[in-house]
Amino acid sequence: MNAQASFTSRLGLSQNFLIVCFLTGFLIALWNPHPRLILTVAVGLLAGMLILGPYSAVVLYTLGLQQFLGGHLRWPLCIFMVFSSVYLCNYLLGWKTTQFALASCSSLLGAILGHDATLAILGLRGTHSLDSRMVLVFPLITVLALLAGYSSFGFASGCYKFAEALLR
Repeated sequence: MNAQASFTSRLGLSQNFLIVCFLTGFLIALWNPHPRLILTVAVGLLAGMLILGPYSAVVLYTLGLQQFLGGHLRWPLCIFMVFSSVYLCNYLLGWKTTQFALASCSSLLGAILGHDATLAILGLRGTHSLDSRMVLVFPLITVLALLAGYSSFGFASGCYKFAEALLR
């Protein structure tokens, strides 16, 4: 992505990712409409983007481990941090297997995005092209896309039941 790109062009480039988030929310609502699953995915993705990913980048580059394994240490580190964090939450909250799997996948995706975003921010920190709106707003837009997909299924289902009741 171009460092000089505007906020709207960056959101335009991430449009496919946001559509996938919307469809994921819709499919979760179709699969199991209980809100605990969509909240697990939303919180996992948000925690991965804002906590786990940046923390793994800080650990990796503060300790000088970025050259270890040819620069590919971020994958095992992100995977270890995500699964240990999700396992701890599973132990404390007593999740079911589906919640554990959804939290693991969404947190891993969020941690990878958060790690890469942290490195991009650190690379752009000294320049004037750092877009703080994208840093603050993009994780929220991602979670809102998930929740919008989940809510749109409920709205469509409610409209269908209302129309069905009118036609009877």
